Amino acid sequence: MGKIRDYFSAIGKSFLVWRTPSPLTDADALAVFCLQRAIYVAQTALYGYLRTRAGLQHFYLFTDKKFTAVLKPARSRLVLVCLDDLVVYAAAILPELSAQRRATLATRLFAHGIAALQDEALLQEELRSAQADFERRSHLIDWAARAAPDKGIAAFRKSAEALIELAPIVDALKKYDDEIVINSMHFKWHGVRSQLRERLDAHALLASLA
Repeated sequence: MGKIRDYFSAIGKSFLVWRTPSPLTDADALAVFCLQRAIYVAQTALYGYLRTRAGLQHFYLFTDKKFTAVLKPARSRLVLVCLDDLVVYAAAILPELSAQRRATLATRLFAHGIAALQDEALLQEELRSAQADFERRSHLIDWAARAAPDKGIAAFRKSAEALIELAPIVDALKKYDDEIVINSMHFKWHGVRSQLRERLDAHALLASLA
């Protein structure tokens, strides 16, 4: 029961932050926003998928030591993929930035998340590797495509597919879930994208980067 309380406490904190209306005026505030929303999406999407598949037995999963030993790193890896998608989108929608400056900002936002996950279920080597890989890829991103309003769903495809891949569910069942799970993940990202655009004070944030 203690593990279940801890799990829902973490989700509850995400909901409390979710209601915070303050504008995002600098990179540090944007970094916090991105990490909190990545955690929120990863936790709720992963738990929702497990609950659907396990039915009434899903509560027992959190008292099974073997299962939680697999679940914790899966959750942390999904957070990283969600963070990857979100920081790229955040950097992409800022106006009047060169590709180099967008890559630098996105790398900074991602590094904040890596630092915050130091005590989580992943090895330091894996976290360092994720950071290095992100930095390499950041210089190859098509920023205009990521920011296009009609490409919003496609911009978050990576995390939607990662949910299917990382969820500790047997592959024989996953093959039936692909479309439903991906659509569910996209629905969660729709609200995050809208809130980011509403709260982002681009002028102030760009001034803070100058």
